[in-house]
Amino acid sequence: MTDPGVASLPGRRPPLGIAVLVVAFLFLAPPLFLLIPLALLLVFSRPRTAREWLWIALATAGAGRLMLDLDQATLPARVITASALMMGALFTLLSLAWRAPTLERALIAVAGAAVGVTAWSAANGVSITDLDTVVIADLRRSLEAWLVGSPADQRTGALTTAPAVAQVFPGLLALQGLAGLVLAWRWYHRIAGQPLGPAPGPLSAFRFNDHLIWGAIFTLGLVLVPLGDLVGRVAGSALVVWVGIYAARGAAIVATTARNWPFPGKILVVVLSFLALPIALGTLVSLGVADTWLDFRNRTVPNAGGGNADGSNSP
Repeated sequence: MTDPGVASLPGRRPPLGIAVLVVAFLFLAPPLFLLIPLALLLVFSRPRTAREWLWIALATAGAGRLMLDLDQATLPARVITASALMMGALFTLLSLAWRAPTLERALIAVAGAAVGVTAWSAANGVSITDLDTVVIADLRRSLEAWLVGSPADQRTGALTTAPAVAQVFPGLLALQGLAGLVLAWRWYHRIAGQPLGPAPGPLSAFRFNDHLIWGAIFTLGLVLVPLGDLVGRVAGSALVVWVGIYAARGAAIVATTARNWPFPGKILVVVLSFLALPIALGTLVSLGVADTWLDFRNRTVPNAGGGNADGSNSP
């Protein structure tokens, strides 16, 4: 069984959108979350072409450069490195042994890495309080540098958000790791001569099992019910991941709707989304959740074969 994006075969010029996403991820998120799984996937695909070996060299060199002087790195950097190594290894093993949709393999890899990093932290005497302290200090330094020249009340208000962000820092890392694995899988299929699994489909085809909504609802319930700091923190971080997943599903609906729009119209929507990011994010999440019951794409895009779209595809 192949994904709907099977037309995107390796060797053809990669779509501009995917290239932009990869470059943006390398600048805006921890690059190790993309470079390590990309290198491992290519190595285990028995590379034969110069293109494959070139990308293995680039990904390995980039990851190696980022991991230099790890002993002197900050605690968040060490956590990111450990997470990326575990996620990349688990995702590659799952891809070798299992032909499940991309999202399922990535979620299991992220969950396994979370358990592994927790064990690694305990073995090295690192507590969540230690991580909070460093993350809050780093966030405040970054915000102070970014808001230089801003009014004092604006700077104070921004700095007070640092502890709240630190509370869900693991969830933000998990979401970035999930995005890195998905992008690595897409880019890997543009490079590998004999990829491990079927090519991923386009963003507009992204969907997953509708029953997962109950996991999101249960997580929200854990956040709202006071069950202790530990449960609240784990649930809060898990909720961040759910928000990201359903936002991606909402983006798939928008991509389907805007497929035939003129290019200037698409650019205008992107620009307006960045200018009103909280509203745009809330809209995407709402669309993604509502799609569980309303199935917007089957309402707006008729299936040529007369049947329902395959609900197992991942980007």
